[in-house]
Amino acid sequence: MVEPVQDASGVRLVTVVWREDRPVEGVYLLANRITDKHRVRHGMMRRLEGTDVWYVSLRLPLGLRCGYRIHPFAADDPHMTPDGPRSGASRGLPDDRMDPLNRHAGGPFGSLIELDGAPSLAEWPAAPGSAAEVGRSEAFDFAAADGSTYRVRQFVPELGDTGPPPGLLVVFDGELWFDRYGITAAATVAVEAGRIPPMAVVGIEAGADPAARMRQLGADPHFIDMLADELLPAVTKDLPGGPDRRNTVLCGQSLGGLTALATALRRPDAFGTVLAHSASTWWRPGMKARPGPPAEGAETWLYEQAAEAPAGDLRIRMDVGSNEGTTVDDLHRLHALMAGRGFDVSLHVYTGGHDHACWAAALIDGLAEGHASRT
Repeated sequence: MVEPVQDASGVRLVTVVWREDRPVEGVYLLANRITDKHRVRHGMMRRLEGTDVWYVSLRLPLGLRCGYRIHPFAADDPHMTPDGPRSGASRGLPDDRMDPLNRHAGGPFGSLIELDGAPSLAEWPAAPGSAAEVGRSEAFDFAAADGSTYRVRQFVPELGDTGPPPGLLVVFDGELWFDRYGITAAATVAVEAGRIPPMAVVGIEAGADPAARMRQLGADPHFIDMLADELLPAVTKDLPGGPDRRNTVLCGQSLGGLTALATALRRPDAFGTVLAHSASTWWRPGMKARPGPPAEGAETWLYEQAAEAPAGDLRIRMDVGSNEGTTVDDLHRLHALMAGRGFDVSLHVYTGGHDHACWAAALIDGLAEGHASRT
C-alpha cells in the first residue's frame, strides 16, 4: 500500500502486508538497501493484533525502486533474532520468498517497490518468455591465448536489407543478463521503440562462485587485455558491417562496473562507450574479500588510476544508487577528477540501491543516451 505523507510531498508511506501460512515467531522484510545491512531492524514486521496478518510501514522517497523479499521465521531459526537477521545473514535467508501479490512477482526482478518517478523498465519482460527476441542466440566456449576458457553468450539481431549495421553491447555476468533478466528481449523492444539502434549483445559468464567472479572481474589487466585484443575482435569480425569501435559498448555492475571503468582507463581504444553501474570502489589489487572502512582521506584504487590515465576518445557513464553509502561519495570524487582531466564522463545517481532492477533501467537509459547524442 502506498499513501501520501502529510507535509512531506517527496515522501510516501509504503506498507507491506503478509498473511501467515503457518505459525511463525516473526516476519522480516528484506528490502534492498532499505532494511538490510545496518538497517535490518526497520524490516521487522508487527502482527496486527488478533489476526494472522503482519505488516511494516516505511517512509520512502519518490523515485525509489527496490526489490524486496519476505522471510517468515520460527523461534529456532538459526539465521534470525528478535531484532532481525544475525550479522551477515540477510543476504542468504533460506525461506525468503517473493510477495505473491506484487504485480512484478512473476517477472525477472521479483517483487518490487516502485514509486512515482522511478526510471522506466518498460523494455524489460514482464515474465520469462513474455517478450521474444528477434534474432539469433548462441552460447560457446572462447579459448584465450593464455589457456583460459570463457563461456560466452551471443545475440545477433535480425536486420532488414537496408537497415544500419548493428552496434555491439558487451555485458559482464552474461548468464544473469541472458537467462534471468532477458536482455535480448529488452534490446529487441528498445530497438522497436526507437530508443536504441540495433544491437548485438555478447555476455561473458562469470559463474556463481564469488571467488572466481572476483578473479575475473577484479580489474585484472590480463583479463582486460584479453577482452580488448582477443574476444572483442573474435565476436565483431562476423557482425554485419564489421567492427565499429564508436558503436561498441561495455557494461558491468558492481565488480563488473569496476572492471568496466578499469577497461576505460587501461584500454580506451577498445570501446566507444562504457556504462558502469554501482562500481565496487572498495576494491584494490590483491583483495580476496571486501575490506573494512578505508583510512580517512585515502582515495580509492580507481581514483588513483584515473589520476594517471590519459583521457581517451570514449564516453563513460557511471550510475549509482542513492542508498549505496560511501560508494556514492567515491564516485562523486572520481567523476569530478575525470571531468576536470578532460574525460567525457557523466554520473547519474538514481533513487535506489545495489539492485538489478535499477541497473536494468540504467542500462537502457545509457544506450539511449548514446544513441541520442549520435543522432
